[in-house]
Amino acid sequence: MKFIHAADLHLESPFEGLMDDEIPQKLWEKIFNSTFLAFSNLVQDAINQKVDFVLLSGDLFDRDNQTPKTYNFFYGELDKLNAADVKIFMIFGNHDYLNISASDLKLPNNVYVFGNQVETKTFNLNDKKIAITGFSYENRWINDKMIDNYPVKSNVDFQIGMLHGSEANTGDNYAPFTINDLLDKKYDYWALGHIHKMQQLNANPPIYYSGNIQGRHKNESGSKGYLLINEVNGNLNVSFNETSVIIWDNLTININENNTNQIINDLMSQIYKNKYSKIHLLEITFNINKNLLNINHDELLSKIQNTLREEYDNLNAWVYDIRFSINDNEKISNIDDDIWQEAAESIFTKDNIMDISKSLSKYDFIQNHLDNNIQDNLLKQAKINLLGNKGNIDED
Repeated sequence: MKFIHAADLHLESPFEGLMDDEIPQKLWEKIFNSTFLAFSNLVQDAINQKVDFVLLSGDLFDRDNQTPKTYNFFYGELDKLNAADVKIFMIFGNHDYLNISASDLKLPNNVYVFGNQVETKTFNLNDKKIAITGFSYENRWINDKMIDNYPVKSNVDFQIGMLHGSEANTGDNYAPFTINDLLDKKYDYWALGHIHKMQQLNANPPIYYSGNIQGRHKNESGSKGYLLINEVNGNLNVSFNETSVIIWDNLTININENNTNQIINDLMSQIYKNKYSKIHLLEITFNINKNLLNINHDELLSKIQNTLREEYDNLNAWVYDIRFSINDNEKISNIDDDIWQEAAESIFTKDNIMDISKSLSKYDFIQNHLDNNIQDNLLKQAKINLLGNKGNIDED
């Protein structure tokens, strides 16, 4: 038995914050299409690897209503797997929640979509009885522990659980669970979705987040892809396979003089030495001495991008932002700490937030979000944007 576990395709992701006049049109089109191309890579790998089935664990689309172009693309890729006799089992998550009957979806015959209630699909494969259990989101938020509705492993040879959600200790409103909850079901493999970083929660039985198949912003850096699970003589071999078309990355350069041309030459030389095999979207951190504080951020970034405009395709690199750091790693800011603290205390108050958002509070799902540590979250994000403090933020 051989199968693929993938999740969080986020087809038609808008890649907000990148579309501006500074990005070459050809590069922007490649960025925008990267989630589609990554899924095509996965489908072709599934065919080449001759897998028996593919698990898609939610957030296949970036929103609940897809454009015809996106849906037709998705259908076409699934149909390629149909022609190769590869089964597909899929659930919808918090971004693309399913608010119609699964039977109303018009998809190829090889696709099984789990409905809004937990259900189990069984089938025979190589003289073994396989069971797969899962459900699709009906709304964007699910506070209930849906894991409680999953049955304990039935009289089958191999059982898989599909779940789009987060661990209960994170405080998220996404079908919370604990690792012990999953272990209590006695399943042979758990195919999780929602967290955009590949990670193993348990070794035996394997419990995995596959991560997303294409990073969509700087907090989703590094290689992205899917998990290939190969069962041999009762043992499961789990391997990561990359599908990324675009890689978000960071690069640090030391500079010792206020010479723009030299700074750019040093940067280009380092990018050239890295020999990127695919497009890297780079945030550059320049380590500088305190006597170089007069370097203008916008001017330097503009010159770097102008230099790259004709070379990015050869170098497989584009610089979308730069940062300055004093050599002791203290981030530079034009905002004094005391001024920031005073402003934060007076601006980020509950009353101010509620006053600004009052027109949106009539919607229950927005009100729930506003009630859920919104004050701390806004304060944290503003500090990241203004002071350059980089947090390790998980994306929904």
